[in-house]
Amino acid sequence: MAYDYQAMRRLPVDPRVIDKIQRSPSMSYEQGSDFMSGFGGPQQYKQFAKLPTGQRLTYAAVLEGHTEPIDISVVTGLTPEEVDAALTKLERRGLVTVQEAQL
Repeated sequence: MAYDYQAMRRLPVDPRVIDKIQRSPSMSYEQGSDFMSGFGGPQQYKQFAKLPTGQRLTYAAVLEGHTEPIDISVVTGLTPEEVDAALTKLERRGLVTVQEAQL
């Protein structure tokens, strides 16, 4: 899945609205099966919504398959320092695993 990192800087919908839609069969039906598919579905959207912007962008890049901090920096527009800090915090949350480079 290709994420739009610029669009992810500011989330378009309050996660409480997502919950309300999911609880209502009629609202859920109106949204269709591809509801929030640009974010990986409603559950993934709510996960993203819990994260600060730098962590959200970094996490999306990791989910997309970017593993090197410099690559993450390029695709997200974050500085390498911001990426390193976000990876550390995401690892503490248990969302990513950071491995040391093998020599």
